Amino acid sequence: MKNTHQGFTLLELLVVVAIIAVLSTSGMHGWQRWQQQQQLKQTAQQLQAWLLRLRAEANALNRDLTVWSEPGTLWCIGVGARQQGCHQPSRHHFLPAFNDIRLESLRGEPGFYGLRDTAKAGHIELSNPAGRVRVVISVRGRVRLCQPKEAGCE
Repeated sequence: MKNTHQGFTLLELLVVVAIIAVLSTSGMHGWQRWQQQQQLKQTAQQLQAWLLRLRAEANALNRDLTVWSEPGTLWCIGVGARQQGCHQPSRHHFLPAFNDIRLESLRGEPGFYGLRDTAKAGHIELSNPAGRVRVVISVRGRVRLCQPKEAGCE
């Protein structure tokens, strides 16, 4: 009788399992990094949209709006009368949607004048483990996003 063995040996199966474990670990790390990058980008875009809405409001109502920040782990950005914490929902407060987004800095005194598309220049810098992004407000009322290492990102 001829005895033929079919199938895989235990060593071959262990090698395949080890390869799958290494690939899935690196894939999960890449996936988490991608999610963090998307969360940072989404928060910056939401902040940009909020600032553009404030610019439109300042122009429509012909009044000045200066941006202030409340630092901390549960940070927020607001305009108008400065309040201690801004956990009450308001159209004049910006709260980040994701907990790992940090407010790194608010430079200058950014805000908007009641005149047509003019502003107080400044920038707001956000970060998380995936990187940093800066929201820049120019004196002409332009609100744009850039990476802090880019040329002209001031």
